[in-house]
Amino acid sequence: MLETYRKALDELEQGGRLRALSPRRGHDFSSNDYLGLAESPELALAIQEALALGVPVGAGGSRLLRGNHPEHEALEDEAARFFGAASALYFGGGFPANAALFATLPQRGDLILYDELIHASVHDGMAVSRAERQSVPHNDLQAFEDALMAWRGRGRCWIAVESLYSMDGDFAPPAGR
Repeated sequence: MLETYRKALDELEQGGRLRALSPRRGHDFSSNDYLGLAESPELALAIQEALALGVPVGAGGSRLLRGNHPEHEALEDEAARFFGAASALYFGGGFPANAALFATLPQRGDLILYDELIHASVHDGMAVSRAERQSVPHNDLQAFEDALMAWRGRGRCWIAVESLYSMDGDFAPPAGR
């Protein structure tokens, strides 16, 4: 059996398709760390200081059950103040935030108008949403405008685009284009 796997690996290597780990080099456009926070000395220091003060390193469970902590609420209160909002809610990552938003906020009678290359997290949320959904070709502003005009007067329209598309690494067109 082991010989079967060795042969398959040899075939991949001969075809130039064998993947191997390599050291990190250059700018990171292939992960979720576009801002470089994973290697930020400032963030590492802030984490060390928080740990020294006894801030917990994890929730230990769902916030609804036993995982809520005053630090979560303090962070949300600060975000609400910063953005001038009545309240704020933090999620553990962008994927669950997008999925929750598109699953709950758009309602029956609304439309979610989305770029065909929108992130999988938005698709997961839309899959359980009661809103209608309509895809438009990638970065096609005329298609977005046409769909908006066709929807006008029928209900709210939620537009889902990305600033930087992770699938192709391209950007949404700037305003006014």
